[in-house]
Amino acid sequence: MNYRLTVHVENVKPVRVETGKKIKDAKGNFSNETKTKTFTTLSFYCKTKQDCMQKLSEVRSKHTIAKGKDYKKKDKFDKELYNISWIN
Repeated sequence: MNYRLTVHVENVKPVRVETGKKIKDAKGNFSNETKTKTFTTLSFYCKTKQDCMQKLSEVRSKHTIAKGKDYKKKDKFDKELYNISWIN
């Protein structure tokens, strides 16, 4: 069986990534276009649920896992936002 662990994190630093487009600068030279992105969702593939829980503990040690803030969603409010789903 295969499982996917999806974790929502907060307080993540923005990362500069290349878009793949070439742009011309003021001197007429071409360079790669870059943009700043913030990745707040991490996804991992694991073989067992125990592997998913091990990976989740590693993520907890490196990042702050986001907590539910919508008080109307009582099952997610003030709980860590992660999901373990079964995939083919």
